[in-house]
Amino acid sequence: MILRNLFLILLTVALFQSCSSDDDGMGAPPIVDEPVLLDIEVGGPEEPYSVFVELSSARQTQISRDSWDLGFYSGDEGYYVVINTGAYMMAQPLNKTDLSEVSTSDTVGMIQQMDQFAIFNAVLENPRPDWLPNSVNWIDHSTGDLEKTAIRMVAADDEANPVHIVNRGWDLQDRPRGWMKVRVLRSGGGYELQFAEIGNDDFQTVQIQKSPDFNFTFFNFDNGIVEVEPPKAEWDLAFSSGLALFRFAGVLVPYAFKDYVYHNRYGVEIAPVIFEDDNVNIIEKFNEFSLEDVNDLDFNSEINTIGSGWRTIGNPQFGGETAVRSDRLYIVKDVDGNFFKLLFAGMLSDTGERGHPSIQYELLQP
Repeated sequence: MILRNLFLILLTVALFQSCSSDDDGMGAPPIVDEPVLLDIEVGGPEEPYSVFVELSSARQTQISRDSWDLGFYSGDEGYYVVINTGAYMMAQPLNKTDLSEVSTSDTVGMIQQMDQFAIFNAVLENPRPDWLPNSVNWIDHSTGDLEKTAIRMVAADDEANPVHIVNRGWDLQDRPRGWMKVRVLRSGGGYELQFAEIGNDDFQTVQIQKSPDFNFTFFNFDNGIVEVEPPKAEWDLAFSSGLALFRFAGVLVPYAFKDYVYHNRYGVEIAPVIFEDDNVNIIEKFNEFSLEDVNDLDFNSEINTIGSGWRTIGNPQFGGETAVRSDRLYIVKDVDGNFFKLLFAGMLSDTGERGHPSIQYELLQP
């Protein structure tokens, strides 16, 4: 069942359609006060783009999934570094604190473990290798918990900050991006990043400042500081592919997802509204939901509250259907305290091709 067609037939309200764009220099648009049907421009079945959506303006910001490596947290709560799971990156610490003392001998066996394909194959082995349960620590926790990042919290004591081995994952052409050795220290209210390819004796040092208007300052090992997320007060949802924690064949591991949705950690909260009736008319429920109904909901700040739960995926071996779930809608509270009711209207093209998500949403007003 593709809900998008039902929306076009059954909804009688006016729809506002927005194209993908960055800030056009005309100032922030006014909050949308009519229903919106928005095609999310992730780039088709391979989903080469991550797309950030601001609901109040129906604005999309599109970036290449492999355009960054590390994100340096800008908030006042601490010093944290995230990795780009959209490029299938992984990282783990060594028992060393000097990059010049780290060589390829310190990474023996890692390529057979710290990689999305190695983990997938290990799940299917019998017996499974002893290292497999530890793979959950090689990506950032999917909830967005900064205490559970692959790169350890950056301590005030330099000697407490180890060297990490980083697998940069895969680019958009499915080519490996290489492996790095990385160490991060605190420096003047910001960060000092030390990095090199694993086999190099010399390493580069870069000072990275916190950016108060953004959740993170993003860095690419090849290109330096890069723009990724919009300012933290100017987006709500993000659509991307990449690694997330998933219980696969009974074991929790990093798993490669498409059609994954997370929300902004800065003030955005989401409440799923799931109906147990298999025959529920979700469009009627969407139209009936009012601002007063928000009072009965529990909102969640974990950034993967939507995650992959909005759709199902068919498998030739196990059956099932690739489709939007028709038993749920989501209420999104943005940073300004506005409430939006939101449905996923589609995920396939007219020819059945994945990578074409669309959302239907509306501002809840008194």
